[in-house]
Amino acid sequence: MKKTSVNICLMGSTGSIGRQALEVVEKNSSLRIAAMSAHSNTRLFSEQLKKIKPEKACITDPAAFERYGSARTGGTKILPPGELSALCTDKKIDLVLAGSSGSSALIPIFDALSAGKTVAVANKEPIVMAGDILNAAAKKYGGRILPVDSEHSAVFQCLENSKSPPEKIYITASGGAILRAGKRKITPGFILAHPVWKMGRKITVDSSTGMNKGLEVIEAHHLFSVNFSAISVLLHPKALIHGMVEFADGSVSAYLSEPDMKIPISYALNYPQKRKMSRRCDFTAMDLRLEKYPADKFICFKLALEAGKKGGLYPSALVGANETAVNAFLDERISFPRIAEIIRKTLSETPKMRYNIPNALRVEQWAKERAEKLIK
Repeated sequence: MKKTSVNICLMGSTGSIGRQALEVVEKNSSLRIAAMSAHSNTRLFSEQLKKIKPEKACITDPAAFERYGSARTGGTKILPPGELSALCTDKKIDLVLAGSSGSSALIPIFDALSAGKTVAVANKEPIVMAGDILNAAAKKYGGRILPVDSEHSAVFQCLENSKSPPEKIYITASGGAILRAGKRKITPGFILAHPVWKMGRKITVDSSTGMNKGLEVIEAHHLFSVNFSAISVLLHPKALIHGMVEFADGSVSAYLSEPDMKIPISYALNYPQKRKMSRRCDFTAMDLRLEKYPADKFICFKLALEAGKKGGLYPSALVGANETAVNAFLDERISFPRIAEIIRKTLSETPKMRYNIPNALRVEQWAKERAEKLIK
């Protein structure tokens, strides 16, 4: 019997990516959420479960799971935190969408790839921290990584349309709120008012520090197997050109779309097909200007590149220190410039350990704790 739908395991259903993914699935009868997870937002998660009715679900925060309980909700079996990998590797699952934040999805992604699953990855940290390991698992066991981040989806699609290897990869940056800061005091409220994208709080800060773009360069290095020297960032405040690929003959393929994350999410979930979306480009009104990325304006961009080029466990320390510093800024415990200062100091003390997933997670946790001590 021919299969009529793609069974999806959605990690992080209550976050920005997860909520948009559910909107995409709702409008496409060939997609089905068979399993889903959330961290601690049990109120929204409960509403989603009642509407979607997946077979299984997982609450990854122990305290939230304890409050919620493990009883079936509308026919859905609720699994405890330690069962997230089992959710992703279930034989009924065709595709895993990793939309949860931070490194929490790293082990489930690895396990899903090791089970031969296709994993659509929306969050940066797993690829940044363990890209080499995840690529090796996918190659060994027949899994596949599909990028969901708009810039990497753009480059991926440009490469899909060519049989030639890339000479150069370009990813674009909108720049966030920092480009219009002038001499005003940089507060969390100002930084969170992103002029183009609607994103989570942390990634919005990362956009203005340049950390987000630095992490994307590291991601591109792993996803497309290219040297750092072959990856360039261009400033494009309108966020209409998301990525470009230059080939040996000097030709360039560019990917354009309205700044709407549902477009790359839909492509990953329906790969290799493209489904109808509501937003369309008006070419007569487009501002396609591209400029040199002003790296000196973005206090964390060079730090991220340095950690990426060092490799090993430095990216894990980068991820941990950045998360702690950004949260401290959002809580108004530190100033905007101190984000970079704390990350730099933490990176300089990165412990030397063997590069593997357990140590990557250990170093990330160490960096969070070390950064917290520097803040105090």
